[in-house]
Amino acid sequence: MSLPMSEGLRATVETCVFCPKLCRWACPVAEAEGRETVTPWGLMTLLDDVGRGRPLDADAAAIWAHCTRCGRCQQVCKHDNDVPGAILDARAAAVEAGVSPPGWRVWSDAPHPVSPSLDALPEGGPTVVLAGRADEARVAAALEVLAAAGWRDPARPKGGVRDAGHRALSAGRPVAFAAAVEALAAAVSEAETVICLDAEDAEALRFDYPERGVWSGPAPRVMHLIEAVHGRLEGLEPVIAGDVLYLDACRLGRGLGIVEPPRAMLKSVVGGALREALTAGDDGGCCGAGAGLAAVDPAAATAVARDAADIEPDVPVVIAGACSAHLRAALAPRPVRSWVELIADGLPR
Repeated sequence: MSLPMSEGLRATVETCVFCPKLCRWACPVAEAEGRETVTPWGLMTLLDDVGRGRPLDADAAAIWAHCTRCGRCQQVCKHDNDVPGAILDARAAAVEAGVSPPGWRVWSDAPHPVSPSLDALPEGGPTVVLAGRADEARVAAALEVLAAAGWRDPARPKGGVRDAGHRALSAGRPVAFAAAVEALAAAVSEAETVICLDAEDAEALRFDYPERGVWSGPAPRVMHLIEAVHGRLEGLEPVIAGDVLYLDACRLGRGLGIVEPPRAMLKSVVGGALREALTAGDDGGCCGAGAGLAAVDPAAATAVARDAADIEPDVPVVIAGACSAHLRAALAPRPVRSWVELIADGLPR
C-alpha cells in the first residue's frame, strides 16, 4: 500500500525533501540517536518515498515512531513547515494499512492512573479539572494548590472522561480522536472553566478543538494549572535547600508559551539556584516520552531524556506535567520532582 498525498501534504513534504537538513540540529531525537534516518529530513524523505510508490510497511512505520511531536523542527524552520502534522498523516496511513507498531495502540489505550482524590470530586460544574495522565500524587497536589489559590468547588468531567484524546491523534487514530473529542465536549458542556493538569490537553482544547468547531455554544475558558494559580499563591516556603534543574515540557513552553510563571513560583520553594537546560524556555527540547516513542523504542526515549538533562548530573530535576514519570525512569537514580508536588509542599501550613 502506498500513501496518497493531498496537494497540501505534497507541498509540505517537498519543502523538507529539497532542504539541506537545516533543522537537523533542532531535533532532540536525531541528536540523541545520532542517525540521519530519524532527522526531520529523513522522516519526510521516507514519507516522500512512500508517496511515490515505496511500500508502506512496518519498517517505514517504525521510523515514523521516532517523532515526538515536540515541534522544535517547525519552530526553527524559516518556512514554518508543519513536519509534526505530516508525520501524523503518515502514522494514520500506517494504522489504516495495519503496519503500525503495536506500541502505538498500547500507549494510546493505556488506562489512566487511579486517583481517589479525583474520584472524590463531584461530576460536572462551573470549574472542571481535567486530570489527563496525572497520578494520584500529582492530582492531590494540584487540588491542594488550586484550593490555596482560591479555586472553590472544582469538579471532574462527567462520565469519567480524563483527557482530550491527544494520544489517539498521535497514535495515528483520527477516528478514535474524533470520538474522544465528542466525549469530552459532552463531559464539560456545562463548564465555564476547564483547568488542565497536562499541557497536551490544554493545547488540544485551545487549538485543535476550535478548529474542529466542537463547541456548539460559547467555549469554556481553557487554562493550564500553572495559569490558574500564577499570582494567586502567597507565603510559599523553600522546601529544597540546594539548586535544581528546571526542564521545560515542550508542550508547555513551546506549545502554550508558558515559560516564566513556573519559574517564578519555583524560585519561592527552592533555596538554591534555578539552573537551566542547554535548551530552555520556548526553545526547550524534549524528554523523549512524546507521541509514544517510549512505548515503541524505550532506549531511544531514554537517550533523549538524558540529553535533555545533561547538565549538573547531581542536581535534582523539576518538570511540570506528564513528563515526570518518564524522566524518573530514564534518569534514575537521579531525583526528579513534579513541579506541582513541589509547590504544594511549599504551601504555608
